[in-house]
Amino acid sequence: MNIVLIGPYFPYRGGISDTNQELCENLQKLGHLVTVFTFNLQYPAIFFPGKTQLSNKSILPKIKANRIINSLNPFNWISSAKKINNINPDILISCYWTPYMAISFSYINQRINKKIKKIGLIHNAFPHENNFLQKFLLKFYLKKIDKYATFSKNVMEQIKTINNAKKGIELYLPAPKNFGEPINKNLAKKKLNLSKDSTYILFFGIIREYKGLEILIKSMSKIIKEKKELKLLIVGENYDSFKKYKKIISKENLNNYIIINNNFINENEVKYWFCSSDLVIQPYKKASQSGISSLALQFEIPIVSTNIKGLSEYITDNQDGFISEPNYKDLSKKILFAIDYDKNLLINKIREKKKKSNWKKFVLKLINNKND
Repeated sequence: MNIVLIGPYFPYRGGISDTNQELCENLQKLGHLVTVFTFNLQYPAIFFPGKTQLSNKSILPKIKANRIINSLNPFNWISSAKKINNINPDILISCYWTPYMAISFSYINQRINKKIKKIGLIHNAFPHENNFLQKFLLKFYLKKIDKYATFSKNVMEQIKTINNAKKGIELYLPAPKNFGEPINKNLAKKKLNLSKDSTYILFFGIIREYKGLEILIKSMSKIIKEKKELKLLIVGENYDSFKKYKKIISKENLNNYIIINNNFINENEVKYWFCSSDLVIQPYKKASQSGISSLALQFEIPIVSTNIKGLSEYITDNQDGFISEPNYKDLSKKILFAIDYDKNLLINKIREKKKKSNWKKFVLKLINNKND
């Protein structure tokens, strides 16, 4: 089939861009013709909280994107839709992750030839920070597509409250292969100049208030009383002020037990942080779903997650991961329990899950016409 994707893609950085790259490359592996249209303007700099929107990855995607979409310019949306219609694809895949993009992508979908099947990949139904227009804009987008896919039961349930009639499927995000394979723990530690005698747990990804980092930092006070050799790695760029986290670290006298790398991590370095760690911790207060869960699966690292929709639904407690209540006391107990758990049992269960999670199945379910 002839397939067009519109959404974040290299040279833009981030989890959605990485997911789109793997999706397109796997569509191509199955014999489909794939064209990618991404942004020439994604967010105006004033609206972007990070250091840069662009990636500096050294290994370029096999499929090059056409940078044509301006998220602010309605005249551009008309010309973008015209270019897609000229290609005359069988399927148009568009991404929804923020209300900010709803109008531009809805308008482009609306102007697409009715014979072209329009599929929405919905990463977040609602933004992590409340927006009074969020329900209206999601409803508007859903009207312009034929079918959608979500990456969690939680997002599916949220969409059903807006539009129960629209056809949708729930897909689990496969383990991302472009980040490499698991490597030896000591080699990973050596690469990062970490002590081979310490045990590390990892908080990874963009730091935002809803991810509950303060819960994890507070839990460290209890953890180090029993495990002096355990250290926390906080790795990721902050989109909110980091001052409050530093205050907690100082107040709890944790400076010697927490290592901070406050930067966006390049694709080729991600494996070292995961493979240095015994556990990945997700102390989130709320979530749609998380690409960090798929990264942990790829590198076969057990997760300790708070018991919230969008995360805990993919963990079988005490088998392939661990579930905690979203408070620092319970989280500290669960981390201590997980650190001493049978590693072989955990890894075997994680590998079973990893085998079931593959891109070929994902792609076939996404573009399958059955029941459409």
